[in-house]
Amino acid sequence: MKKIAIFLILALLGVSERVFAKDPFHWEFINVEIDLQENGDMLVKETQQYVFDSAYSDLRYRWIPLDGIDRITDISVTEDGKLLNIKTDIESDRQWIQWTRPVNGPERQTFVLNYRVIGGVAIHKDGDVLHWTAIFKGHSAPVNATKVTVKYPLNLAGHVQSYQSAIPQKLNSQTVEFVYEKPLSANQGFDVSVTFTSGILNMQHAQNHEGVSKEVSIGLGLMLLSGLVGSLYVTKQSHRPVGIEGGEGGAGA
Repeated sequence: MKKIAIFLILALLGVSERVFAKDPFHWEFINVEIDLQENGDMLVKETQQYVFDSAYSDLRYRWIPLDGIDRITDISVTEDGKLLNIKTDIESDRQWIQWTRPVNGPERQTFVLNYRVIGGVAIHKDGDVLHWTAIFKGHSAPVNATKVTVKYPLNLAGHVQSYQSAIPQKLNSQTVEFVYEKPLSANQGFDVSVTFTSGILNMQHAQNHEGVSKEVSIGLGLMLLSGLVGSLYVTKQSHRPVGIEGGEGGAGA
């Protein structure tokens, strides 16, 4: 009986150690630059520095939710200015980016991710909105330091109406910086939102939050052409900016 009790205690200790074990890494910093283009595209640059305490998996990944945007293109990952081989895939409405890098530990690894976000700006009669989850919530390890820089084109200078995030620091007429002064704990994200005067950008792809959606209009037209008779009730779309309650994003090793 005594042996059984000892065995059970050891087994429970083993389970507890596995359940509560922490990943042997964290992010020293994640800095994000968002460069808004005149056509409404966002060129995003993420600089992530991993700190590994010991040897670990060589797989790195980043996933970005696609809900509320058209697509993500021009994806690349570099280390020390050298392009890395990456694998990209879309699964469950997420853009996945994967690459490998051996870890000897303890060591630091710094990666720069670049990508273009198409259709990420929301059109609204009271002002167009750039909203982006700059620091993803899907991370199991803490992030010690965070800085997000938003650059916008010259024709938007003087037309920014508001910010919704940490207190911004205006660097010049086209650049604003958000610094989160506390470490981000696991699963804690950081969003930035900038509202500017509507109609200035020459957007080919945007999230329209006014009136009836294109899909509904096409559906109504097809029904009328086919001679369907009935009462058609079209619900006006929400005026909520895209992304505020959208997917979170994630990364890890």
